[in-house]
Amino acid sequence: MKQLKRIEILPLTDFDTLNLQVASKKHYDLTVLDQTQTKELLVKLNEIVAKTPGAIIASKQGDKTYVNTQIKGSRDRGKIFTFPEPNPICIYYSSANKHLQHSYALKNKFFSEEQHFDASHHYGNFIEYFQETSEGVMLLSTTIEGFINQLLPENLQLEIDGVKKNKNEIEWLDITTKLRQVVPGLTGIDFQHTNNKDYANICIIIDLRNDLIHLKKSTKENITKYQTLFKRLLDFDHVGCSDSVFNFVNAVISNYLIEKK
Repeated sequence: MKQLKRIEILPLTDFDTLNLQVASKKHYDLTVLDQTQTKELLVKLNEIVAKTPGAIIASKQGDKTYVNTQIKGSRDRGKIFTFPEPNPICIYYSSANKHLQHSYALKNKFFSEEQHFDASHHYGNFIEYFQETSEGVMLLSTTIEGFINQLLPENLQLEIDGVKKNKNEIEWLDITTKLRQVVPGLTGIDFQHTNNKDYANICIIIDLRNDLIHLKKSTKENITKYQTLFKRLLDFDHVGCSDSVFNFVNAVISNYLIEKK
């Protein structure tokens, strides 16, 4: 059975690539502190960050330093969680492939079995297949749109259909417009032209995601309402569509998604 890509989920922001003018730095080794000392230090650091515009907390991971996120939940505001900020796009794509790998195995099982008419057997299997495939499709679509939104600079002004739009307005555009106009306008990359097959697969993902979300019924002569949707799910090209999302992201930013060795 083919395997979908497994990727590294790396932190979002490499501090050293920001090229900031740093006024001062302070380094703390948390590994030599006990839990109480660590908590006290983190509380003080967060107080400093809150009062100091432009202050950044970063952590070493391997040979790189990444910008930290700082989270205090409503459940216990005394607890502070600080760690390198993960990249949601990598999480979405990785999660999509986990769901799709499972549903791909179920699909292969369907077609490898002898033809039989055990309705309860098919019923339970297809429910699980629907769950896993729909999760994967939605997360692939989320990967695409989230990645495009991540490209948008704060001061962006871009002409779309003859109208100047700012970042907030562009974020609300439909995903097809973002693919066809926003990405080429930002990067000069016309993915539809350079990677026609991958672009076609991305369109399949988007259309299927929309139909899953809006779930418009289409009553047939045999009184079924979602038979066409179910067939499209069963015909979904798990590996090809997932790979096309990988190819799109890395065509826009080289090595953005990195496969695990």
